[in-house]
Amino acid sequence: MPTIKDKISQLFDLEERPETFRRFLRRTDDYLNLAQGIYGETLLLTAEGPRAVGRIAEGDLVMTFDHGLQSVCGVERFEFARLSRDLPGAIWPLRVAAGLFGNTQERFLAPEQCLLLESDLAESELGDPFVLVPARVLGLLPQVDRVAPTPERVIHRLRFAQPELVMAANGAVLLCETGSIFDHWQGFAEEDRGSLLSYTSLPFDMARDLLSREILQDGGIAAHLDKHLKRMNQHLRAG
Repeated sequence: MPTIKDKISQLFDLEERPETFRRFLRRTDDYLNLAQGIYGETLLLTAEGPRAVGRIAEGDLVMTFDHGLQSVCGVERFEFARLSRDLPGAIWPLRVAAGLFGNTQERFLAPEQCLLLESDLAESELGDPFVLVPARVLGLLPQVDRVAPTPERVIHRLRFAQPELVMAANGAVLLCETGSIFDHWQGFAEEDRGSLLSYTSLPFDMARDLLSREILQDGGIAAHLDKHLKRMNQHLRAG
């Protein structure tokens, strides 16, 4: 079965390009792994208040989970209008219904974008309540579904001096790594990759199992979401 990496490589015909050219492309904004990144309308906390990712530029100060305000070193972006073929369904964004995580409007998440999840089960089983999980585990929730990206949609990658967890205005926490998104699936040199954060990163199957069991333990999806909304608000007030 083709992997996401295979599908994206075919989408841009990268295997036909010389390695030196591919290395040049990864330093531009032309080719990104569309399964990761942050959609332009996502509101992040900045030194000047909530701001859409699409309006964040190099040098702006963005609030991070571990290190307070940090300066953005660079921004990669990809406009879906550039695609010459239909995007494979495995890479379609997740649509998060309005109100689900305190957001007043529906929001979109790339399926392999890493989120920081706070989990009672993770604390008891792994010794830390915070774990990194791929966003597609949220597909367990009936309020989250996959939709084909429309041409006007834009995905971004914020780059910092080190890997950072940026804070969205609704309390969500998203991972930003130091290398180009292009590195993740094409296997480029490691020199651009920052050291990993100290949180446990769970593969999809383990993350899905953890979330499923926690929903059951909390008494269902509604009770689980209510618990996490309260925690998100606490983190926002503390920040």
